[in-house]
Amino acid sequence: MLRAILACSAALLGFQLGAQGAYAENETPHPEQPETKPEVDKNASVDDIYGALFGSAPQQSLTLPYPVIISGINQGDIAITPSPLPGETEIDRQAIVEMILPFLIEQKQAELLEAFGQADTIKAWDLTSLGMPTEFDNGNLVLIIDIPVEIRTIVPLPIQPRMRAALNLNTEDQAKTSAIVNVAAGTRYVHESKYLEPGFSATQVNVAAALNIYDLVLETGLRYSDNSGDKLGLNDTRLTKDLIDKRVRLEAGDLTVPTSALQGNPGILGLAGFRNFGLQPYEEYRTNPSQQFELQRAAQVQVYINGQFIRELRLLPGRYNLTDLPLQSAAGNDIILEIEYDSGDRDRVVFSAFYDFSLLKKGVTDFSLSVGPTSRIDDGSREYDFDNPAISAFYRKGWTDEFTAGLNLQADTEILNVGGDAFYATGLGTFGVLAGLSDSDFGTGSALTGLYRWNSAGHEKTTRFDVQARYQSEDYTTLGTGRNSIKYDLTARASRNFSQALRLQLTTGFRQRHNLDEFEQSHSANLSWRTKYGTFGTLVRYTTAPGKDDEFSAGISFNMRLGSGYVQASHDTQSSSSRVSYSSRTDRYADSFGWDVAYARQSDRDDVRAGASYVGNRFEARAEQRLSAASPQDSFGSEHTTEASISSALVFADGAFAISRPVYDSFVIFSRNDAVKDIDIAVDPRRTVLDTKPSYAAYSSVLGPPVVPDLNAYYIRTIEVEAPDAPAGTSLGGQALNFLPGYRSGYVVKLGDDRNVAVMSVLVDQDGEPIPFAAGYAITSDGERRQMFTNRGGRLYIDGLKHGETVKLEFDSPEGASTSFVVPDGEIGVIRLPDPIRIQTPEEQSPYNVTMRIHNYQGG
Repeated sequence: MLRAILACSAALLGFQLGAQGAYAENETPHPEQPETKPEVDKNASVDDIYGALFGSAPQQSLTLPYPVIISGINQGDIAITPSPLPGETEIDRQAIVEMILPFLIEQKQAELLEAFGQADTIKAWDLTSLGMPTEFDNGNLVLIIDIPVEIRTIVPLPIQPRMRAALNLNTEDQAKTSAIVNVAAGTRYVHESKYLEPGFSATQVNVAAALNIYDLVLETGLRYSDNSGDKLGLNDTRLTKDLIDKRVRLEAGDLTVPTSALQGNPGILGLAGFRNFGLQPYEEYRTNPSQQFELQRAAQVQVYINGQFIRELRLLPGRYNLTDLPLQSAAGNDIILEIEYDSGDRDRVVFSAFYDFSLLKKGVTDFSLSVGPTSRIDDGSREYDFDNPAISAFYRKGWTDEFTAGLNLQADTEILNVGGDAFYATGLGTFGVLAGLSDSDFGTGSALTGLYRWNSAGHEKTTRFDVQARYQSEDYTTLGTGRNSIKYDLTARASRNFSQALRLQLTTGFRQRHNLDEFEQSHSANLSWRTKYGTFGTLVRYTTAPGKDDEFSAGISFNMRLGSGYVQASHDTQSSSSRVSYSSRTDRYADSFGWDVAYARQSDRDDVRAGASYVGNRFEARAEQRLSAASPQDSFGSEHTTEASISSALVFADGAFAISRPVYDSFVIFSRNDAVKDIDIAVDPRRTVLDTKPSYAAYSSVLGPPVVPDLNAYYIRTIEVEAPDAPAGTSLGGQALNFLPGYRSGYVVKLGDDRNVAVMSVLVDQDGEPIPFAAGYAITSDGERRQMFTNRGGRLYIDGLKHGETVKLEFDSPEGASTSFVVPDGEIGVIRLPDPIRIQTPEEQSPYNVTMRIHNYQGG
């Protein structure tokens, strides 16, 4: 379509120029200009028109992402180089093969995989020769592939496909070596108190460091606290390596041990390997039901889930499998297909699908293995028991799409704990069982937990129900947590959305401790009502416990949006407490300011707090003032304290250092070329209707380049770069860069180059007359060719130049003309040449017959 528009536009312009000649600045036509018109057949194609106008075949199109339609279904974009010749369009081999394979029967899949070897690209004709007619639609700029029914398998039909961002975007290269040093400090100053010494107290400093060398990450740090016995301590230290393709994380050092089912959460100094689905966040690992159906004729198909319209599809005859359905967890979802055939006949397909977030896809496994001596936190410091080696492991698998189960083990020199879990999803809800058996110095113990959850399929009036029942013997022990005092614990919860604004939740619980015969009880009802003024909440509860009186209590709350923040108010009779507060919004952008105030009264004790937070370009800070009564017998204001904290970071990536706000995962440093080092840049703008200028995540300053400190590992982040005050024609600003960071990684991106001059002038002939609508190329001193042209007044503009270089101009129109000029020294930006640029032509005649041509960016 784009080429057709360009050709038609050029045709209109060519006819006009042929009839009227080239106008000068005052638009007075030259009467001696002969009238010329290309002669083409009335049935001429776009390419015929192009050739008649420009005297040559169209140039080869650029390689760009174009949509691919396979058997009528849009499968996304891949890199394609269109060609006007049938069958000559070039296609990225790997991408198109991956798209086509799910549509083919096994025999045809093998034939496709063997056909092209390891070539980078294939042609449309190659696919056609395999029985899959393929052509590029130049009118709509799409690649169309028709797979005949006889070689087509059941076609996967994703209704809400997950974004595969890493496969679709070009991302920047991560730094091979990067480092982060976060520094945070805080203190409290006691102005007045009956129980605290006046002056500074509770001073803490924490230094956390991360070093990434070729995706091997070392994390460690130091902390200081004047409240602990050992004022100086070492933070957890560990090495991390991610195997992204396998979705596995390896760790060595102070471990964050993953657990499953009824396992404890021990601290271990050792080695660990475990599944981490977050390494590929755009790939689904949970069960998502599918549904097959068949069409005998072409039809429009509308998909509804739980009464809500989801998508409309145009489908050819064949068998299809609905996948990636946006379903409610633990619900019997209703899927309806409204089918309208081309003949006008209608049909309806209805089926149910059940999904639960605890289930793994069939064949998908989840596992963890951690080994090493145990550790524990004592007075703020981690202590290691090297005489007590331990192991913690589990294995879970999706045996079917409806059933997931696994086993687990934990042991050290004193405890052996084995267990398992299983989840089964049905149309009646999800059932789960978690079991454990332990043997320790306390004896042999057991624990059993049963789970059930169910959601209704209604879109607006949703009903949810879940229940958990647990038994645990007195001698049951787990690694890292020891024994539990609770013998029986039953909790059930039901909620109902009566409308989008009104919701009721009922909760009931029974609990018995090992040393008591009676049960503790807790029952509550919570009603929330959302209005245009805010959200009201009411709570009524009844509690009873052995040795205590039965108690009824109630609570009420209200919150609403006010300005850029929220007002909240609540009162609870159980604790005899009241609270009202206001918090303004604090953005994660540079120079963002937020504040909050709160008043609380509990058991005749008043407390007032007022605080402010500031997110700067290089640091974050907070201060809070507090006036309170230390005890109910004290007067208000008898305790007066001020708390303050500040945090910043030093980051490094491939030789570049910068000061930043704290970095908790990954970061980007935006450096500048020396030629534009004095031009300020700002990154990641956010604009709103009311802002006179955008807010930025970071900007350059006297302290160095900007740093974006909040990238999340394995998630795509696109960051725009602007140079708000840069002169026109410079190489800064206007970039949009994509990043896919690894764990605790860094980037350094160098912006700009030494070509920061743009030239404006007038192109004249040997008689000094402006030459309108001239077209050609500006060739810089390093051989780069840049398209250039003049307007109807002969004016031209060429950017991407540097001071002192000689620029040669070669023209296709006037044909054969050429000249050159020297870029004068001066400031960067736009320079107006003092004298016109004069050309010499093979034929000294005026006016000129100007020929318009369309050029690609490579010239020719």
